[in-house]
Amino acid sequence: MRIVIDATAAVSGGKVYLDQLLAQFAGLRLGHEFIIFHAGDFSGLQSNDQFQFRRVALPSSSSRLWIGASVLKMLWRLIVLPLHLRRLKPDLLFSNAGFGPGWKTSGTRSVMALHNSMPLRDELIASETSALRRWRLVLLRNLMRRALRKSDGSIVFSENAKRLVVDCLNDLSHEPFVVHHGIDWGARERELAAQGDGLGRFGISGPYLLYVSQFHRYKNILPLLEAFALLREKHPRLSLILVGDAADKDYWREIEAEIERLKLRDHVIHIPACPREQLLAIYGHALAFAHPSLAETCSFPLLEAMAMGLPIAAARMSALPEMAGDAAIYFDPRDPSDIAETLDRLIWDESLRDELRRKAIERSERFSWEETAQKTLEVFERIAGERNSSWN
Repeated sequence: MRIVIDATAAVSGGKVYLDQLLAQFAGLRLGHEFIIFHAGDFSGLQSNDQFQFRRVALPSSSSRLWIGASVLKMLWRLIVLPLHLRRLKPDLLFSNAGFGPGWKTSGTRSVMALHNSMPLRDELIASETSALRRWRLVLLRNLMRRALRKSDGSIVFSENAKRLVVDCLNDLSHEPFVVHHGIDWGARERELAAQGDGLGRFGISGPYLLYVSQFHRYKNILPLLEAFALLREKHPRLSLILVGDAADKDYWREIEAEIERLKLRDHVIHIPACPREQLLAIYGHALAFAHPSLAETCSFPLLEAMAMGLPIAAARMSALPEMAGDAAIYFDPRDPSDIAETLDRLIWDESLRDELRRKAIERSERFSWEETAQKTLEVFERIAGERNSSWN
């Protein structure tokens, strides 16, 4: 089977997803041919008889002119990609962008992967202060709806995301398949974290709460900062470590202003990015992990925190309870006092922290990249008509 993969949107979690997926496909030696279009954000494997990597002349998603880069990628996907498909005549197109070509190519089936639930949430679109970002999200929702009506199948990464897609886009031609992400961290990473040091280079000393992810408005950092300010009244030695890129510059400026307003400048440390070994150490020495996000389909930082055995406090919404189950305790993400009370339980209750550590490690073992790849291939083969077995 010849499979074309549109990886031009492969950044952040979407890039991790495809990196891992293709590595698993390579290990299985399936006999399928994969042609991957990417914009330079995706390195992946080397081209060989199974994989062809074709770089497209599009701006990187890290470009400061993000709206221009987004528009160019949309136009390439809608207009240029169908021309490649007409020439290559693949059996299947797999789009990692949430939407696909402007028209279908005869003989090519299509599967959409839906990583981003933001376009399906009216209240989150309305909360964006930038008119350009609101316009982009509305446009993405319309493109997603159009693509899903025309596609032969779609993959979502949690049951929660599936319900959201079905409720919001209620005229789909098919029922989405749920395939959870995997995590390849385990005992070795926990051992490396325990051995790691060097936190002092980041100015980290004493107990700290940890947040890991990019900074977008839906990540909901402002209530977390208010909660942290309340916590410091009881725990003056406590710090908050924020690890991630300031993807939304306007929102990051609001975060910095809130840090100043709450007089937390000496107690909140931002680490934009760091090598894997240092990130493991930061995870491994955290007192607890805080995940206040309002919209997640299958959160990689949550999986990482579970695999590292961190006590977790997370938002009681989107896919977070589905993923963490009883390996986390939950709060109302819009209520700083509830966030503070929930995190306070983790700080003073050592037995609760020990219980959550054990449960987090056990639950993380349910999420396997091998299983993710196998189930994804089952979807491909079923949609392409190469397998008639029922979906389980």
